[in-house]
Formats: sequence, C-alpha cells, structure tokens
Amino acid sequence: MIRFLLSLAFIFSITYPSLAQSGDSLIVSGRQMLQAGESANDLDSMYAARATFERALADTGLVVWGHYYIALTDYRIAGLLEGESKDPSEHLNAAVDHLKKATEIDPQAAEAYSLLSSVYGWQIGLSPMKSMLLGPKSGKAIQKAKQLAPDNPRVVLSAAISDFNTPEMFGGSKEKSLQGLQRAAELFAQEEPTDPIQPVWGHREAYAWLGIAYQNRGELESARAAFEKALEVDPNFGWVKDWLLPELEKANPPDAP
Repeated sequence: MIRFLLSLAFIFSITYPSLAQSGDSLIVSGRQMLQAGESANDLDSMYAARATFERALADTGLVVWGHYYIALTDYRIAGLLEGESKDPSEHLNAAVDHLKKATEIDPQAAEAYSLLSSVYGWQIGLSPMKSMLLGPKSGKAIQKAKQLAPDNPRVVLSAAISDFNTPEMFGGSKEKSLQGLQRAAELFAQEEPTDPIQPVWGHREAYAWLGIAYQNRGELESARAAFEKALEVDPNFGWVKDWLLPELEKANPPDAP
C-alpha cells in the first residue's frame, strides 16, 4: 500500500520542476508539503512530501536529514492514521528504520535520537507487551539526545513526554514531566532558526502536552490556557482544536465555578 501511494506521490512531485534542484531545495519543498498535509489532514500531500525527502537521499551531504524527514513524515502519517482508527504500525516501523540509519551515519544526530525515542514510546503505547524490549531503547535514545543537545527544545519535549508516560516504578515522573514541558515551551519561544534545513516543529506540541499535564493535576484553567497557546502557535492544530480543548470544556465549561 505504501509503495502504491508513494508512486502516486512521486508522479505528483515531478509535476513541479522546481523540486528537481538541490538537496536543500528538496528538503525545503518537502517540509512545505508536509506542513500543508498536516494542516489539511491530506495524506496525498504527506506522501508527496515523503517522496520528495526520498529524492534528497541522493545528496550525500544531506542524507542524514533525508532519513530524518522521511521518519518525521512517517511519524505524522501514523498520527493521522491513528486518528482515523487505522493501524499506524507500518509507518512507525519505517520511521524507526530511517532514524537508525540517520544515527548510524551521524552518531551526533541529536534530533534523530530524540525522535527515535518518541517513536519507540508510541510503539510501546500501541503494544505495552513490548515495553521490556522497547523501553530501554527509548530511554537510551533520549539520554543520548540529551547528552548531545540538552537545550534543544525538541529533545527537552521528547524527554518530558517520556517522563509523563513512563510509570514511576520505571523512572517516570509527572512532576518532572511538567517542569520539562514548561522548559520546552520556553525554549521554543526563544528558538530563532536561521537554517531552512533544521527542524522547527514541536512548539504547538509542547503546549498541547503542557495542557495535558496540567489537566492531569486537576489544574483545568492552566490546562485551558496551554491549549489556547497551542492554537495561537497553530490555529489548525486538530489534536487540540478538535479533541483536547473540546473534551476539557465538556468536562469543565469556561463559565463553570
């Protein structure tokens, strides 16, 4: 199925001559397609982005970023499929494969280690029986990312999500997670990317998870404020707009005492 859709995406992508340029241009174009696909919940655009990132693998100087962005696209596609009650496992497995390749080529690729940890965590959520195998892998990946880039907002975010979802008996901590999410939100607010190849995603997710953490503590007004901040970052963020905020307001309307 993936190969069929990728072939369609490739046909779509070659209709845009500007994409047949440098690896940098392919990465930038692919990111634009991915963002458009996310905003519209459009799988065709997301598969087109994936095909574009695959073409960037031909640029040896950008092969690590090519693998990273293919994995990120699979991660996003998996989220859309899960939202439609479809199995995201195939895309999560593909994301793991590409992130492993990225870290094998560049053992200093903090962004890849961070995303790899998150993918492992998602796989554990889908199949808790795999926690004994994948839990240590997820922990090792995020620890490596933290060693390499302790102030990277996506690394801090991934670590905080891991702390939130990991049981206390295995080292998780809701309080530590809240502190990490607050710090991630601050780091994202300060982030000023200048390289068009570097990842910039995560700001909206930081506020979404911060809202979840506050809601878990019963701090519902703080949770609402965090969800609203997520929508300030991205008004089309469906997870918050269509699910998290409506569910919060259903349980605790804004005018409730």
